[in-house]
Amino acid sequence: MRVSSGLFLRFLIAVVIGIAAVAPVRAQNDAASRREAIDLMYPVMISALETKNFSRARKICDQVILWEPQNPVHHYNLACIEAQAGGPRLPYALGALELSIALGFDDVDHLKTDPDLAPLHGDPKFADLVRKAGHNASADAAIAAITIPGLAARPRTNAEPAFEQPAPAAFQQGLPVGLYLMNRYQSATRVAEKEAWYFEPDGSTYRNLAYGFSRADLAAHPGPKGRVSSNGTRLKVTWADGSTNESEIEREGRGFTWDQGIFTPVESFSHAAEVAGLYEGGDEIVRGLNPGGSRRLDLNPDGSFTWSGVSIAGSTAELARLQASPGQNATGQWTLQGYSLILIGGEGSRLRSLTFPVDDPSTVMKPDWLFLGGTMLKRRP
Repeated sequence: MRVSSGLFLRFLIAVVIGIAAVAPVRAQNDAASRREAIDLMYPVMISALETKNFSRARKICDQVILWEPQNPVHHYNLACIEAQAGGPRLPYALGALELSIALGFDDVDHLKTDPDLAPLHGDPKFADLVRKAGHNASADAAIAAITIPGLAARPRTNAEPAFEQPAPAAFQQGLPVGLYLMNRYQSATRVAEKEAWYFEPDGSTYRNLAYGFSRADLAAHPGPKGRVSSNGTRLKVTWADGSTNESEIEREGRGFTWDQGIFTPVESFSHAAEVAGLYEGGDEIVRGLNPGGSRRLDLNPDGSFTWSGVSIAGSTAELARLQASPGQNATGQWTLQGYSLILIGGEGSRLRSLTFPVDDPSTVMKPDWLFLGGTMLKRRP
């Protein structure tokens, strides 16, 4: 149950812990409220495990399992807690791990290398459980190989954008290049900013990237545009309106921190089957969208979609054409092309937005979040 030391995950957990400190968990009577409470409780449980407060960690995990008994991740984490407690708790650890695998846990590599489970490695039953998790992984791979039906093929007109790929994330002559997810937590307002930034090899910079990377997409970019420069230790972005942002840059692998933001390189989905699923959340899907409405997006494996609480207005490719429509559903067909998720509404309206997966390697959910048009939607089992 170790948490990755990656840039984004360290930021996200810090944010959640900060929220948990000011938002105590209350009794939960519906699935959405319980899920929100679980998100707040998990960092507390991890902290208890790391400080060897096994009783507290176990109580939290037991409550989480009570709320979501079919989620294999919770049973896996209970196994980690019991394994670390050791001694007479080891049989309970094996039992929890077996139930997790029976419910679908399939991350064999994580299972074999997770240091929290090291006390179980000498038990012959552990090797058998690894084998069973491998069977789950094989079944998942077979399902993922199924091709998601796309939209009917038709010739592309000159008015339609090309689905080009971004420059690979790297540093060239001290400047970042490629597509990055920027996370920045404003402690004063308790707002977590999440933006897609694109740095072209020629130094052009695009903040809040909306569509894609073709010449037409970048020319139509509705957000801030600028130029990036560096003197070696400081990075400076000069925006088109003459304003600037300048700060020390600290590199970590292909990612970096700058101007109080954490920039993590991202990649596209490898195939459409990966994006199919149920997602919830996203108060910032559209500026002005009523955050009190339902925000459930079902991307079904058959290529259809349902988006609760919104409607698609007009026929443009801008995600901002979504409108809050409590009690209504937007329905139609979806397809994935590169970094573009395309939704075709029932009236022929066409919605296209930049999208990519954001994953926590410590969980079996893949991906854990879907970045869509400037917001993060959380995947649900």
